[in-house]
Amino acid sequence: MNNKSTGTLMVLACALLMGACGGGGGSPGTTGGTGSGTTNGGTGGTAGGTGGTTITASVPKITLTLFNGATATSSINASGVTTAKATVVDEKNNPVKGKLVTFTGDATLITFSPLSGAVLTDAVTGIATIQITPASLSSGSGGTLSASATVVPSTGGTGILTAGSIDYQLSPANLTLSTLDVQTSTPLAAYGTRAVSVTANINSAAATNTPVQITFTASCGTVTPATVTTDGTGKASSTYTANSTTIPGCAGANVNVTAAAASASSLSGTIAVQPTLATNIQFVSATPQLIYLVGSVGATQSQVSFKVVDSSGNPLQNQSLNLSLTNAAPGVSLGTVGNTSTVAATTNSAGVVSVPVFSGSIPTSLQVNAVLASNQSVSSKSNTLLVASGVPVQSATSIAAEKLSIEGLFTDGVSTNITLSLADRQGNPVPVGTSVNFVASSGVMVPATCVVPALSDGTSASSCTTSIRSQGTRPANGRVAILAYTPGEEDFVDANGNNVYDAGETFTDLGNAYRDDNFSNLFDTGEFVVPRAGTTVCVGGYKGRTDTCDGVWGAADVRGHQMVVFASGQAYFSLETTSRGSGIGFTVADVNGNSMPTGTTIAVDGRAASPTGACSATVTPGIIPNTVGPIIAAVIAAPTCVTGDFVDITVKSPRGLVTSRTLQLTP
Repeated sequence: MNNKSTGTLMVLACALLMGACGGGGGSPGTTGGTGSGTTNGGTGGTAGGTGGTTITASVPKITLTLFNGATATSSINASGVTTAKATVVDEKNNPVKGKLVTFTGDATLITFSPLSGAVLTDAVTGIATIQITPASLSSGSGGTLSASATVVPSTGGTGILTAGSIDYQLSPANLTLSTLDVQTSTPLAAYGTRAVSVTANINSAAATNTPVQITFTASCGTVTPATVTTDGTGKASSTYTANSTTIPGCAGANVNVTAAAASASSLSGTIAVQPTLATNIQFVSATPQLIYLVGSVGATQSQVSFKVVDSSGNPLQNQSLNLSLTNAAPGVSLGTVGNTSTVAATTNSAGVVSVPVFSGSIPTSLQVNAVLASNQSVSSKSNTLLVASGVPVQSATSIAAEKLSIEGLFTDGVSTNITLSLADRQGNPVPVGTSVNFVASSGVMVPATCVVPALSDGTSASSCTTSIRSQGTRPANGRVAILAYTPGEEDFVDANGNNVYDAGETFTDLGNAYRDDNFSNLFDTGEFVVPRAGTTVCVGGYKGRTDTCDGVWGAADVRGHQMVVFASGQAYFSLETTSRGSGIGFTVADVNGNSMPTGTTIAVDGRAASPTGACSATVTPGIIPNTVGPIIAAVIAAPTCVTGDFVDITVKSPRGLVTSRTLQLTP
């Protein structure tokens, strides 16, 4: 076989082996050519003739290269733009155009632009280009960048997944901040807004290609948004507002605004915020709104509060106010007991100022006036504050029973309410919480004490109520004595009109209160008495034991005394007259001659004696009123009634016990 034939066979064999051979031998007497296969190719050729054959790549291939600008590199820097290029060729080493290449890498180290990492090869060179930036400016780690694509052979068939990779080194950046602009030369109005900005630098150059996250904070107020990413010039901008939920906010303060970024030293600037102006004084409260005269059992001091606010309604601290009384009666004082002069006060952190008001000796209504010290045109008045006495006196005390007679003589558990009403010597209500004691000669008081409650508007009801219930041993006459008492003061004649007792003025000296069980209006041995000191000879006053006075005006138990009848349910009649000429009447009483139980009904019915006659009648009253004694019922017979006709009487107690009686009419 000659050399030419041998060369031809070698080329075919190598082609079948997909490039396993080098270049073919040349003509005899020449030097063999150099092989150029891209995969597993070798140099070859033997000394021989001319014209060696080149075998090309027989599989697709991706080649990766990193560039910093136009210079190939193995580093990815924070400054500048690092570009990755992937060259894609087919099995014949031809560029693959318009092919999707997917770049991948460690997301904690690098990021892509576009973020998906997917890019098409261009239409000329088969190169896909993507930009790479470090995920962290401070990272100095290394990593591997990969790219892959699915390439279909030029002869057709199934696409081949082709990949390539390259190692890289991250170069940490030197990040600094500069040019923090908070416009320090110009004060900011209270609650005002202004722009703030800072520039980020990477390796001493503005971070124009690498976004940097900047965080703004302020010592007072807010920066919105608080976190900003630099723009294409390396600048991050936000907005500062001098607002705050704390008092007094940022008004009048020097506010520090700080810009910070990871691995960089922060920068701070100062904004001078102008003070805000007080525009209004608001009345807040007077607690309590009703106070009582000096020496009363109720509150004698009220706390009056005002709030200073600006035009936005925000409270202001450290504002000076001048407070004074208006329409006050003698004795009322402000700030301290006895003071009637203007009081200076300063608002607290909530913008509030409070001043105490003390009652005097005369009931009155008053207001507190508040004026801003720096601007007299800003002022306010409190709501009306009432000053009342509240010490009960005997002349303004009374007691009442809801029912004066109850069906409790032979029945347990029947009850009625007992109310003691109180007032001071000027007719003002006594304080809420005033306690009253009750004792009874029979039955039980439930409860034995009551407390003066507040009405729905918060003012005093100036009375309290308990109840008496039938039980235990009853008095023989069915009459139960109830005594109610509470500390108060003795009545006096205010000769000079100052509402204060002065020596020499006439007063009622009250003796020790007692329960008059037999209603004799005199204290008898064994009757309940409220033990108080006092041995001075005196009459004793209302239900006051004689010769137990103290001889001086002052405190005493005011008291109320009430009879309640424990009555029988059976009625007893006393005939007054049955004469049609002079009127028909009868008395109705219980077994003891007392009133029947309150609410007992009386009914009459006229009845003719003759079968052919006609007679009817009415009675007044038809119901037993609220009384302790018997009542006389008057019967009116119709004109058709004649002598000898009858009037049937029916009395029914509240518990349903019926007593009947028949009267026959006389001439």
